[in-house]
Amino acid sequence: MNFMSLRFLGKKSIVLCLIIASVFACQEESNDITPTSNQEVITPNSSLAIMLQNTATLDGSLDNVIDNANCILINLPVNVEVNGVSFLIDNVGDYQVVEAVLNEFTTSEGNLEIVFPITITLNDYTQIVIANYDELETFINECSGENEADDDIECVDFHYPITFSTYDANFQIAETVVINNDEALYSFIENLEGGILTSLNFPITMILSDGSTVEVNSNQELETTISEAEDDCDEDDDNDWSDNDTCSISDVEANLIECEWTISNYNNDTGFNIFNIDFMDNDTATIASLNESYIMDWYVSLDENIYLVLYNVSGGNVQVLNGDYILVECTPNQLVFQDLSDISVELVLDKDCEQDANPFQCFEDLEAVFVGCDDDNDGFGEFYLAPIFETCQASGLFEVTYHETLVDAQANVNMLASPYSNIIAPAQNLYARVELLNTGEFQVFEVALTLENCNASGCTESEVDAYLVECLWNVVNLNGNDDLVLFDLDFDANGTVIITGNGQTTNSTWSTSQADDGIWVEFNGVNAGNIQAISGNWLIVECETDRLQMNQGNNTMVIEQDCTTDSNCNVNDVETNLMDCEWTISSYNNESNFSIFNIDFQANGQAIIHTPNSTQDYSANWTVSLDGGIYLDFSNISGGNVQVLNGNYILVECTPDQMIFHDPSNTNIELILDKDCD
Repeated sequence: MNFMSLRFLGKKSIVLCLIIASVFACQEESNDITPTSNQEVITPNSSLAIMLQNTATLDGSLDNVIDNANCILINLPVNVEVNGVSFLIDNVGDYQVVEAVLNEFTTSEGNLEIVFPITITLNDYTQIVIANYDELETFINECSGENEADDDIECVDFHYPITFSTYDANFQIAETVVINNDEALYSFIENLEGGILTSLNFPITMILSDGSTVEVNSNQELETTISEAEDDCDEDDDNDWSDNDTCSISDVEANLIECEWTISNYNNDTGFNIFNIDFMDNDTATIASLNESYIMDWYVSLDENIYLVLYNVSGGNVQVLNGDYILVECTPNQLVFQDLSDISVELVLDKDCEQDANPFQCFEDLEAVFVGCDDDNDGFGEFYLAPIFETCQASGLFEVTYHETLVDAQANVNMLASPYSNIIAPAQNLYARVELLNTGEFQVFEVALTLENCNASGCTESEVDAYLVECLWNVVNLNGNDDLVLFDLDFDANGTVIITGNGQTTNSTWSTSQADDGIWVEFNGVNAGNIQAISGNWLIVECETDRLQMNQGNNTMVIEQDCTTDSNCNVNDVETNLMDCEWTISSYNNESNFSIFNIDFQANGQAIIHTPNSTQDYSANWTVSLDGGIYLDFSNISGGNVQVLNGNYILVECTPDQMIFHDPSNTNIELILDKDCD
């Protein structure tokens, strides 16, 4: 086993966030693309190319507590021994444990040994396997010493992704290259050679050391921005990599209370930047956005390092902030913390002294117009008041009451119950008193109540009831299928519905009801085969006197009236009657020579068309359907002159022993069938 021995002076606690990102680039080709000007071209080894590469260079100072080398990183996992205690460092959080052990020794020196072999990453992202200390020392000696000048630029970063266009010497055949991280940028600049020219696609955004951003629109602006920011921060290239020399605990606490702080970043998610934290000197804080507001408790503590503790966050997605954080970067306008339970989780707070906290902002921004339903068009309706300011009350910080007059709202008397029925038609204003529970402060907001007909179907409940009991109804379509058309639905005014078809009869119940979204029809106790599919509640979305379309979740059902006066001539009886006996084609298109043929309608949708002596037999398919009328359809007739019957026919006359159909496309063509039970 090989060991490396290093000695350290003046140790502090460690917090380390080490990310070695893989290279990722997307490329797509386009032709004849020329940069805006030659000044925007970035050539190999130019001052801007070198500046870009230095900004993307890997910062090796992050693990100086282990290797004392600013230009290399030791890849994890790695085994170390600290004063005889063995540790496996397999994530960045373990560096804090190592530092804590080093701090426990009362002498000024501590001993740390690395177990070889290890893998290191150089500042050009090359990875090398190291077998022993002598090999490692060779690379350490190539690095600059503590806080000495080096090439890497740490005080400014690119906001990725950024995009380059590359060109040949004639500015032809351009490639678009998308860069997503520092390693990809370093490699891209490193490989600019052989006459390849490139230009950045502006605008791009640069991130300064204080967390602020700068939009850059040209090479000159980019070079100026990097040059001015290059020495604008402490690169922390000493061997006490997590120090915060500029901030005392009293400084941090006073700074937090002085102004509000924007959550610029949490765990690499900038979506939290809609929230500001208002730290108050009573150890409570408010976390608020325009539409949300929450409370929490907080304090700052000192234990070798400065810690921020956030707890009891009252709600919302900001509850993830509950936890203990160690301060790793400190400026007057920005504080960077890392979560002690997972050092890779970073919390960045930016000072915002311009924000005048207004806990009622959400209520002020909300357009308080509430729409109720007036399906009988009498100008009056019920209003459920709770949802009016629901989005602003998610935090539980407010009590909202409603009043008919401004005076009542200000005095907090005569509070209204929900649901509320308007007393002025067709529109009325109410007054909402919004009180902040922890202070008693309140504001009054005017709420406009207005009514509309919410029934999209256009029918009233009484009209639907009348339509249903008037005639028989058939399910002509259920999710695009007409299999249930065989069933007759006979609605009775007493709430029963008799369903017959397919040799079955069942007694079920039905009812209608009016809701805010329209008229509902409910079927209960349906237990007759496939027709059970109509069970449950259905919302009417289209309403005509003889046709209703209804929705139940993702299901759609269409039912149509069958008001045929002859009891044997509803769609179900037509189908049953056709299958009862054979039927003679007495006439087709005024020709009686088809009368030699009988049709045997069978229950499986098949039919045989034959002569009495069976010298001619043909097969066919048939269906009966209801679509505003009763239709008979023939298809796939296998041969003979009876193939002319292929098509669709509407029933125009009906008796138990004769049915007369017309071709809908040519009503002069008549098909007469006479029943032949012999």
